[in-house]
Amino acid sequence: MGLLYEADKTFDQLMKEKKNFIFIGEAGSGKSEIVLNIAHMLAEQTGKKVDLYDLDQTKPLYRSRDMAEAFAKEGVTIHYQDQLLDAPSAVGGVAVSLMGDGYTLLDIGGGHSAARMAGSYSHLLSKEDSVPVYVVNPYRPWTRSVEAIDGTMSHILRSCRLDHIYILGNPNLGYATNVYEFTEGVEKLDELFEGITTVNTVCVRDDLYEDVKDETDKFVLPIKLYLTYEWVD
Repeated sequence: MGLLYEADKTFDQLMKEKKNFIFIGEAGSGKSEIVLNIAHMLAEQTGKKVDLYDLDQTKPLYRSRDMAEAFAKEGVTIHYQDQLLDAPSAVGGVAVSLMGDGYTLLDIGGGHSAARMAGSYSHLLSKEDSVPVYVVNPYRPWTRSVEAIDGTMSHILRSCRLDHIYILGNPNLGYATNVYEFTEGVEKLDELFEGITTVNTVCVRDDLYEDVKDETDKFVLPIKLYLTYEWVD
């Protein structure tokens, strides 16, 4: 996979070097939770303007837009367009934000319609201040082989008209993930990408961070679970 990008860097290093992030990930990968966390961290740590564009059109739940009101109080503006059934919807202001001085995050999901939409900004996203990020959850059925991952990434990147991507690991089985499942997931990631690249950063639920940070030599990024719903046990 010649499209892998800056694999020697941890994600916290990229957060210091880049201002534009485009997040790709299949449903269930935990992508939208991660996007929200990165947006919140950037706003809190830098005090700069943070714009998050929710272009995810693959699912009606667990979307960044659900936190728009709460995050506005934290210095993060979440932009989205109401969607009717499965009709694609465009969100205005993306290009201006990508060229601005603040941070811009695009949450495009795994859908090709959103990826094609993001392709209209490829001339900006291909610059040195931008990085496409693919969130890989090794427990999801469509990421159990490197061929499946490569196929999805390559297809979406072609739709986005981009030619490189950064791999961010998110080994979890949902809200009740424990230490063993996290460490086993890290091993699965290493097995998936053995001989191809090294996944240098993995995410973990914040309340597990202290228990797992010394269980791996990777950079561990603690994340809060913002997208919780009353019907989730």
